[in-house]
Amino acid sequence: MFRHIKGFGLVVASVVLIAALLVGSVVPTKATEEGAVKIGHCAAFTGALATIGTPIGQGVIDYVRFVNEQGGVNGIKIKVVWEETAASLARIITTQKRLAEQGVVLVVGATWAQVPGETIVSLCEKQQLAIIDVDAMSSGYLSKPQWILASLHDWASLFAFEMKWVKENLWTEARPMKVGAIFYNTHAGWSQLDSVPYFKKMGIAFVGYEAVPFVGCIDTSTELLRLAGKTDWIYVTSYGATTTTIVKDAKRLELLNKGVNFMFSPQTIDECILAVVGTDADGWYGVKGSPNIEETERFPGLKTYAEKEKEYRGIEPEDLKGFGMGGWAYSMVGIEAIRLAIEKVGYENLTGRAVRDALFSLKDFDTGIIPPVTATEEAPFIHSIVEVCTIRKGKLQPIEWAALPPSLLISPGEFERALEK
Repeated sequence: MFRHIKGFGLVVASVVLIAALLVGSVVPTKATEEGAVKIGHCAAFTGALATIGTPIGQGVIDYVRFVNEQGGVNGIKIKVVWEETAASLARIITTQKRLAEQGVVLVVGATWAQVPGETIVSLCEKQQLAIIDVDAMSSGYLSKPQWILASLHDWASLFAFEMKWVKENLWTEARPMKVGAIFYNTHAGWSQLDSVPYFKKMGIAFVGYEAVPFVGCIDTSTELLRLAGKTDWIYVTSYGATTTTIVKDAKRLELLNKGVNFMFSPQTIDECILAVVGTDADGWYGVKGSPNIEETERFPGLKTYAEKEKEYRGIEPEDLKGFGMGGWAYSMVGIEAIRLAIEKVGYENLTGRAVRDALFSLKDFDTGIIPPVTATEEAPFIHSIVEVCTIRKGKLQPIEWAALPPSLLISPGEFERALEK
């Protein structure tokens, strides 16, 4: 298996600081004051991930506003308590502590890419406070009981799934397909390499990878050219400004015209990035967890979402972002868990632990804007299927919804058998 020492380069220097921040008393959360149940949000309206953090935060806040306008949860109002973190490691940890001290019973939309899983899980356990996370599963997020409900399966499983889809649907040559990867220097990038030992069984030749900066990435030409000389497909995992740089450089180097194809990890390219790069990403493929706003026949809740975002923020439907849908949907999942917990223990006895227990008992919960959600200790993910898409004329064009394989982290045997089918 690949070692991820380099992937933690951004956070190693913070270990002592984190340990110090975790010292002290942590009071288990309980809903009490102001006659409202509080949920927390570690916001990233500024910083390196603001392009995705802003719509996520807006979605979380706006769905709570919508629920309260409908009378709340059985007459009980919901309040969002949020603090700006700019996706900073130290600020996320301190914010998580402050949210617990303010009595939130659930955190929705935290932890961002660079927070070590072991640190945040330890804090969750002490606080008895679960997180619905926008990130994919990490080995450090696994615990007994489970405290983090991740957006997606682990990065390695996603990498293998996407390249298997490419081979089965787009690859036509008899020889093995040659694949390389470029990713930003975080755990998300490095951990995906754990799936590479399985590629040979799929008839895929993995030829190498390149890691680029998480912050301040202004040129990826050298890394792209090193991969372009030996690959048929390049798999891209990055978010925010780094993605913009990679897309712009690939277009400037005319790599698609030279026979190099691109597949991106979930939501690496979304409406936020396309607003900047325009048609430069045309011809790329990838996956996403949220539908296009036009897919209202399958997801009727999109109509309400679009109406409310226009009412609340003046955003036209064509300008809505997938990450915003995610924030709205994840907020909906969290509030459903709160509703179930109140039904079981009563408002007066509502705690973070009660909400956690309800969260991991969800079965086929239909938000109306993403596929139904089933969350368990054994499969702690919101999305079990994703939408494969391509980009044409600067727009995400859906191809099909496809089921994800079992997680390599949780069920390696089932993961391998799924790849062999």
